[in-house]
Amino acid sequence: MIHPLDRHFRTNIFGICSVELLWGFGMPLVIESTFLQLFLRHLGASSFLIGLIPTLISAGMALSSLISFSLTGRLERKRTAVILAHVFTALPVLAFGGVLSFTGIRSSSLAVFLSAYALFSIGVGLLNPVWNNYLVKIFSEQRAIPAMAAMMTAQSAAKLVGSLYLVRLVERYSFSSRGASLVFCLVGLLFLAGSFPFLFTVEEADAPASSSARGGRHSLPAVLSNRSFLLFLGTELEYFALSGVIYFYANYATEFRGVSPALASGLFVACNYLGGVLANTLLGWANLCTLRNKYLLTKAAALLGILLLVFLSAPWVFYLASLLFGASRGTRMMLLAPAVKRLTGAADATLYFAVLPILVLPLSVGLPLANGAFLDRFAYLGAWSYRIVFLAMGLFCLGGMAFTLRVPWSAESSRQPA
Repeated sequence: MIHPLDRHFRTNIFGICSVELLWGFGMPLVIESTFLQLFLRHLGASSFLIGLIPTLISAGMALSSLISFSLTGRLERKRTAVILAHVFTALPVLAFGGVLSFTGIRSSSLAVFLSAYALFSIGVGLLNPVWNNYLVKIFSEQRAIPAMAAMMTAQSAAKLVGSLYLVRLVERYSFSSRGASLVFCLVGLLFLAGSFPFLFTVEEADAPASSSARGGRHSLPAVLSNRSFLLFLGTELEYFALSGVIYFYANYATEFRGVSPALASGLFVACNYLGGVLANTLLGWANLCTLRNKYLLTKAAALLGILLLVFLSAPWVFYLASLLFGASRGTRMMLLAPAVKRLTGAADATLYFAVLPILVLPLSVGLPLANGAFLDRFAYLGAWSYRIVFLAMGLFCLGGMAFTLRVPWSAESSRQPA
């Protein structure tokens, strides 16, 4: 028998892939961006301030995720809320590009950027819980992972094109105000346009969130006592450790390994997204491996890439590491929403997605800032300052693998959503 949600499978795939295609073109600029690392260095930012970028994303998500739940948790239909959250997130990027086009790069440009990025981060926090819940709400559990794979493939392919465009832009304009304003304005417009293909998706009203929002089975105390969910959070050690590498390895490559800024700001990201496409194809559409083994492969790929950076120094190592990082990130992004819904057994998992960034805040905020502070303090060590940071992040990856082995994947795999 066909699941009721599967009647709209193709329509919903078209809608979410259209969103991610447009957002994917711009994401190399603002999320885990090697371009952003180098642009901020051009503005005079220290390693500590560069480490502040992922911290802003994490803090924004933690601060506004529960606000998102309080605004959307009782909504039976959430499509409009998802669209509005995407629009809000797009506007600060567009605004910064507009400011830069009028004022050029000034001594105040770094502060203006950080303010705009903070607003963008709050938007991501408002967007993330309701978006993740919406994605698993409009697909059946059996087809959720293939749907996420298609979505992430569209996003990764668009990111690949966007990153190659950044290579040409940096080669032509370096990091001039003209080139930077052009990119930020274009990305803001793409994000804005990419908010509306959700209108093509079909949302069933058979699983209202009101029951959980009123404090029933999936109230906040229940979330915090859910052992499967808490063990799953431990698997995120690898995710944030890898963030602590991705936000610095482009500067390591350009400062100590002779890689040009144009290649580091573009081709590193291109390899990253190519890895995501490959992982989504093999582990998503082809659906190879169990859910647990998919997660283990994710952690192993991240660890291998980090070790390559530490012990080898040839330029090709950075491209291979980028490919492995992309495979790890792409797999995690594909699996996160289906895994949380399966492990929690919640028909509406908005509260779980809202609480997740709060519980991992010490890692998401602490690791990038600690890495940036360490690199500034021990800059006299040269390349070894980066290698020490990378080795430390590798240990966190091992911790994530250990938690992955403890999560009761098989025990939860047969649970049906409440």
